[in-house]
Amino acid sequence: HCAYCNGAYHLTHPFQNTKLNIHRSWFFFPFHRWYIYFFERILGSLLGDPNFALPFWNRDAVEGMQMPPYFANPNSSLYHKLRNPKHLPPQVVDLNYDPFDFNDDTPSHQQVSYNLAFMYKQMVLASTKGLFMGSPFRLGDNPTPGIGSIEAAPHNTVHKWVGAADKPHQEDMGTFYTAARDPVFYPHHTNSDRLWGIWKKLGEGRKDYSDDPDWLDSDFYFYDE
Repeated sequence: HCAYCNGAYHLTHPFQNTKLNIHRSWFFFPFHRWYIYFFERILGSLLGDPNFALPFWNRDAVEGMQMPPYFANPNSSLYHKLRNPKHLPPQVVDLNYDPFDFNDDTPSHQQVSYNLAFMYKQMVLASTKGLFMGSPFRLGDNPTPGIGSIEAAPHNTVHKWVGAADKPHQEDMGTFYTAARDPVFYPHHTNSDRLWGIWKKLGEGRKDYSDDPDWLDSDFYFYDE
């Protein structure tokens, strides 16, 4: 994940000076779907369970608007020290979180209402593939041509909301190079993938880039089991 986000790879000749970034473009959803898929295969192989699947954190639903409690239990292997202690359960997640807004005391019932209205905007009003998935990134393009609604928030914002506020980049979840060290990274991303599926079922002509050969023919390297 870090390698494809922080400029470890470059595009092919004659654009070898352009760094590859799978965020802020149409690659966000498919890259992370593949990433989660191969991670599930590795875990399933280790567990001896070919049907193993990661859970999702349904932070967009009222009953899921807190960090799942087993991630906050210090006795759990899913616990992680580098998190914002103010945002552990029962704190309601702020899906449009701004780390520079220090007024972090919105009443829970009000935050739930804000979150629901915000998700309507990000899912329903973002009715085109460009708005929802981000802009095309073709060979020779600017590597961050345009971010999609869900990637911008709640994806990016919840990364920052979970990360440790006293670290320079809200490590671990709050920055690319360390985000995947936190176990909550994975249900966070499986839910983003779930939202992609829901968005396509909302109708009104919604469709992704699956008819665009540049999108379909893009490939990345992943570890397998």
